[in-house]
Amino acid sequence: MKMMLSTAIWMFLLLAYCSSDLLAAELLDVNPVVTGGNVSVEVTADVPMTYTYYKIPGQARAVVDIAEADPEKVEPLIVVNKGVVSSISVDKAQIAGMVVSRLIFNLVTESDIAVTASADRKHLTVTFGHAATAGIPSVKSQPVAIVSPSATSDSGTTAPPKPVDVPPAAVAVLTAAASTAAPAVAPPPPARIAVSEPVVPTDTPPAAASIKSIVIGDTYLEIQTDRAIADYKTIALKKPERLALDLPGARSTLSTKSVAINKFGISALRIGLYPAHIRIVLDASGATFPKHAMTATRNGIRITFK
Repeated sequence: MKMMLSTAIWMFLLLAYCSSDLLAAELLDVNPVVTGGNVSVEVTADVPMTYTYYKIPGQARAVVDIAEADPEKVEPLIVVNKGVVSSISVDKAQIAGMVVSRLIFNLVTESDIAVTASADRKHLTVTFGHAATAGIPSVKSQPVAIVSPSATSDSGTTAPPKPVDVPPAAVAVLTAAASTAAPAVAPPPPARIAVSEPVVPTDTPPAAASIKSIVIGDTYLEIQTDRAIADYKTIALKKPERLALDLPGARSTLSTKSVAINKFGISALRIGLYPAHIRIVLDASGATFPKHAMTATRNGIRITFK
């Protein structure tokens, strides 16, 4: 499955290099649109887009890669919490020296993804559907079914994802090889003497921290948790000025995903939920992000502003 995904991605990169009308693109907007109980995502750019999309096997996540596109104008974390979409992460990636805008859709449950493009390929519509529908066997009941990534062609049309099945001939070869390799009569195993081995206790991983509250002090902003934060990572973001704080394995008990700060040069604090981590984004209210110092405490992280 990994080889199939890698092959499709390399085909996508080759198509991006060979497209004569491909220019340095800039993403303009990634906008969730809610209709009833369903959600779709509208993606716009200033030039025609060359793209591919695929599901991540075994995870409730889907990806759209857009070649030679700069995502700086788009928010790095878009909280949706509508339909099957929990949030959207917008990142810049490098694949074989090519700049790729990567849109990662964090889903509530595993779902199919489809992408359609406008005639000029400056507008993409991303939709989602359940992987198993009425009258169609579930994916789990199929021997092998892999959704292959799709890439746009030079004519601007988008090839939909197709299930890729293992050819029967390949299965037959594997079966024949297995039967040939098996000996006619297996020799009896030698007698073994049971030896008691000491039981070595395994290390129990620390419990994940959970965000309890956001405290605004006179000179600081504190993210309070129920235990110490074992690890965290900060990312400075530009245009507009923001600071992202990733907490691996953390959870949140807060009922809100956004807190108004309006102090220290910070307008708001936003919380994005991911399967493996939480991302906290601080939005600057001015042209530059204020000077600050970040320290881990016994029960969270404190950001002191200078």
